Amino acid sequence: MENQLAKKAGQILSWLGFSLFLIVFINMVQAPRITIGSEEREIMRNFHIFAGTFLMAISMFRVYLWIHFPPQKNHRLLPEQDYTFIHFLQFFLYCSFIAQGISGFLMAWSDGAIRFMQGIDTIDHGLWTISGYLHSAFGFLYIMLILIILILRLYHMLRFRVFSLNVFA
Repeated sequence: MENQLAKKAGQILSWLGFSLFLIVFINMVQAPRITIGSEEREIMRNFHIFAGTFLMAISMFRVYLWIHFPPQKNHRLLPEQDYTFIHFLQFFLYCSFIAQGISGFLMAWSDGAIRFMQGIDTIDHGLWTISGYLHSAFGFLYIMLILIILILRLYHMLRFRVFSLNVFA
């Protein structure tokens, strides 16, 4: 019973992660086209922080479930090593979302976009620069991971006749 509940929770978290990823990704693609300093850009940045925080939280729960209730191989045609490799990449994708969220939080906090107490200045240009570079690097990492997972899934379809395109497992 507990394993069934974990499997269902994992599926729901995967779909939520996918939908939040799409929302954050669309926001990320649209933001550079908006004038810096405009009210619309500020709204998009706040929405990006909000949606990214939820993506990080869902990724944390998904990793927790993955560790305590690892996915079971249900495709008999897919070799064990291929199954293990694809799930390792998917696990690493969720870990990169968590790292992306942490670096994004540090970037927003050091830029003064997030404040916990009024009147305290948290602007730190050095931390903002480092966390900004990390935020970008993790963004490129998860884009690359998604492409690799999709290519491997297509390869599995052609080679082993295993029809599964789930990237977010």
